[in-house]
Amino acid sequence: MVDNEPLVSIIVPVRDGEAFIGDTLATALGQTYRKTELIVVDDGSRDSTRTIIDQWAARDARVRVLAQPNRGVAAARNRALTAARGDLIAPLDADDLWDPTKLERQVRRILEAGDETGLVYCWWITIDPGGALLDCSPQWRFEGAAGDMMLQVNYTGNGSVPLYRRRCLEQVGGYDETLRGGAEGCDDWDIALKVTERWRVAVVPAALVAYRKHPNSVSGRPDRMWQSYALVMDGVRRRRPGIAGPLMRQSQHQFGLYLAGLAYRAGEYHRAIAWGWPALRSRLALQVLPSVGWLFATKFLRRARPPAKVVCPGDRFSSWDMPRPPIPYERIYGRRFKPVQGE
Repeated sequence: MVDNEPLVSIIVPVRDGEAFIGDTLATALGQTYRKTELIVVDDGSRDSTRTIIDQWAARDARVRVLAQPNRGVAAARNRALTAARGDLIAPLDADDLWDPTKLERQVRRILEAGDETGLVYCWWITIDPGGALLDCSPQWRFEGAAGDMMLQVNYTGNGSVPLYRRRCLEQVGGYDETLRGGAEGCDDWDIALKVTERWRVAVVPAALVAYRKHPNSVSGRPDRMWQSYALVMDGVRRRRPGIAGPLMRQSQHQFGLYLAGLAYRAGEYHRAIAWGWPALRSRLALQVLPSVGWLFATKFLRRARPPAKVVCPGDRFSSWDMPRPPIPYERIYGRRFKPVQGE
């Protein structure tokens, strides 16, 4: 365990999450790091979500339940942040799962890294609605002053990965509640950008989060994600008016390739090419083309695959032999990462 243990506030926004919220709360309360509180904000659920979370609150005194009319995930997270008592904040989406050691390892790392570190991240795996393992994140190892790298590629990946210092979230104004009504999708990246612009980052080099992908989720809708991305980048330009044009173009090219990947996994190959086309003029495209070619080849050769592992609450999936990411982004970006010292 961790010496001088700080309280970690786990914040979970949920709306109509009856299918997964029980497993998510089990994975939060089953952490080896025990000095936690769990704040669940019911954002206007219309199913049995409230009944499920009330049952968990009756069994474990660490659980607090707040309710509000539907105002969106950012508003729900901000409500939880206001109610939180902990110096450290661990967001958790209502359908994701954590390795049991996630918080223990991240708390230890943020204490080692010092007060100038505002965010600790880890690697993650992607699972389908049934919990089957789909793929693994790149094995990012960015540490220190890595705000420019966060702009180019979101190495936190999803909202359930980071552990934040509470004061950092408060000083950047919390989550942006204006990214709603068709502009959701990049709000987790937005707040990670704001924190990494001002504080240093550290990593626990292990897959500790199982991020659940749904066929109809916002992250699977490229047009909506692009709109959200554009608004987040507008915010970056306002905060950093002197930001270099090549850095912004690199970010745009990388995000286009990300959207191309979403279309590819959905079997929409023409759309995948359309999203990735603007990046073809960049050096980044030359670096990923060999991997993309191999992906298409294996897709159409229909090579047999072993049965997928299934993630369940309580599983120590960080110890599994993970598949390699389909594109080695950690090598591509690792070569160009030069941390700024003394910031």
